[in-house]
Amino acid sequence: MALNLDRVATISRAVVSQLDQRLNVVSVSATQGGSERAEVLVTVAGCHDEPCLHLVNVSRAAAATLEDEVRSKLIQSLRAHSRD
Repeated sequence: MALNLDRVATISRAVVSQLDQRLNVVSVSATQGGSERAEVLVTVAGCHDEPCLHLVNVSRAAAATLEDEVRSKLIQSLRAHSRD
């Protein structure tokens, strides 16, 4: 059974707070069709390119998997953004 969206939001917020205090989870939604995946929208306060939005698509299957995916996909997105 997939993690509910409240749990996805809680885990995502914990992960982003560990990465950088400027990060903020602004929304979490199920992907189309209510699948085992979710989309997490993160903003970066003080970003050079306001508004700075990062959308990561993650698995809702297990908490540990969700944590790993939020962390790795967000780091990858932030690195790509900083090179722009």
